[in-house]
Amino acid sequence: MKPAVSGGRRGWVTMFNGSRDGYQVPLALAEAGMLEALVTDWYSPLDRGWFGGLAARLPAGLRGYLARRHAPGLPSSRVRSRRGEAVRQMLGIGSHETGDARLGAWAGRLASRRGAGLLAYSYYAHAAFSAYPAGSGPRVLFQVHPHPASLRRLFEEEMALAGGMVATLADEEEMTASPARFRQLSEEPGMAEHCFVASAFTRRTLVENGVHPDRVTVIPYGVDLERFQPPAAPPLGPLRVLFVGQMVQRKGLRYLLEAWKRAALPDAELVLAGRGRMDDELLAQYAGLFRLERDAGPDRLRELYQESDICCVPSLAEGFGLVYLESLACGTPVIGTDNTGAADLVRDGQEGFVVPIRDTDALVDRLRWCHANRDELAAMRTLARRRAEEHSWPAFRRALVAGLRALDTGAHPG
Repeated sequence: MKPAVSGGRRGWVTMFNGSRDGYQVPLALAEAGMLEALVTDWYSPLDRGWFGGLAARLPAGLRGYLARRHAPGLPSSRVRSRRGEAVRQMLGIGSHETGDARLGAWAGRLASRRGAGLLAYSYYAHAAFSAYPAGSGPRVLFQVHPHPASLRRLFEEEMALAGGMVATLADEEEMTASPARFRQLSEEPGMAEHCFVASAFTRRTLVENGVHPDRVTVIPYGVDLERFQPPAAPPLGPLRVLFVGQMVQRKGLRYLLEAWKRAALPDAELVLAGRGRMDDELLAQYAGLFRLERDAGPDRLRELYQESDICCVPSLAEGFGLVYLESLACGTPVIGTDNTGAADLVRDGQEGFVVPIRDTDALVDRLRWCHANRDELAAMRTLARRRAEEHSWPAFRRALVAGLRALDTGAHPG
């Protein structure tokens, strides 16, 4: 079958459940006239008049869900919804691994039938590539998280160092995956002709697990610069340090809490904000040292970025870490580790600081510096916003399209 192309451009099939990254990858393809299809569980066809009229009469909560499952600029005519997967998820039927495999395989078969290229997200890619016969077209992987083998080694090392204090690490997918599932996830990068990743750290983990460096290209994520903006005036009052994310040790939470305890800063506040998993046992050990903003929604998180002097998330590992970019867009400097996208975004001492993982002493030093140098810290806010402006979502989409076009011409997309 001839490749699916339009005006000399190859068509691509991609896939994921939910609204991954705000649909930025299929949006990029659609804008460039390169989207053959997005295969997903549910996409709201709000661009169709009859559905929009129906949605307007629904309860507010359901309208919000439908709106989150739609992206202006991504036509529903290019989306293939597997509604059965959405129903299974809502009813809790089957595992998400099985659902991901079904979705990936369906996308692989569709791409093969259409003669399109296959741009597969990790966790779906093994099934997608397996259903996409050799010679059908290019296989490209978007590796969302660091290589699972690297993550497992890192978590096992952390558990050995911390003893029983980091039980949540044992619940990470890289630790709980069955041998067959772990093997599949580890094989995905090797099945692809090229891999796109969002951070240099993720690239390093692929290379250390056998992927040739020339087959991995870093394309940093973007941020909504309209939604995340600096406040009208910088924050006043006590120094406020913000942590955003799941409150578990993967995010380096124990090191932050210990550093905060040791720093013993007067007239200062640590705010822990986020949703999802929470290590209650770990938090209890440092009770009274922080203020908890549990289940903070998107609007409240934006306010917290704007109200804070610095955002500190010393993660053990991140595929990127959108919180760093969201914070910078709000003009708030960040402290991150070299195992995250912060290392690609932050110039040390300009938009914030990058420290090694597990380095409590370095965290104490940076926190004390922020407390003692409020004027210099405030001056970083302008640099933080400027840095974020280099990483808009349109910039991400352009870079992804350029990379795919380079692959089609035989050039290196880096």
